[in-house]
Amino acid sequence: MNKILMSFLCFFIILPSMATAHTGLESSTPKPGQIVTEHLNEITLTFAGEIESLSTMTLVMEGQEIPFSDVEPNGKQMSGTLESPLENGSYVIRWKIVGEDGHQITGEIPFTVKSEENTSQESEMEESQISDEEKMQTEETEKRAESEKESSPNRIMNIFIPILTLAILVLGLFLLFRRKR
Repeated sequence: MNKILMSFLCFFIILPSMATAHTGLESSTPKPGQIVTEHLNEITLTFAGEIESLSTMTLVMEGQEIPFSDVEPNGKQMSGTLESPLENGSYVIRWKIVGEDGHQITGEIPFTVKSEENTSQESEMEESQISDEEKMQTEETEKRAESEKESSPNRIMNIFIPILTLAILVLGLFLLFRRKR
């Protein structure tokens, strides 16, 4: 009987650590698919759980990396400071984090900069064009980001853990009463 109770106790001690096994992206500035119309000096990513100092992010425009002057993981957030405002164009933030549990998770956040100050310096033709392909890609990226957010391991675990806990509790009570007979 004591072995069964000890097994349940150990399981319930381990269970909370299983719930935070993977840290997913909760929000970002800029958001996936966002069209930024103002100067962007900092990029901020917020995660569901604590991230380690080994976490990084890079900013890419047309295959060329745009350097950050500073990238700082701090608690649940990672911020990158830009050396100068971004030019108009399509960008991708590529992030790689290490969660508290040591698991590495990666992701991408595409966004577009279309600043009026930058636009006034460009030709009128460039000013008025965002191709249909870019619009479709932006919409697809937003849908994919929402889908990833909805199917993140944390959301699945939030549903699975209470059901599993209830099942184990019922099984434990069943075995406890069965032994007493």
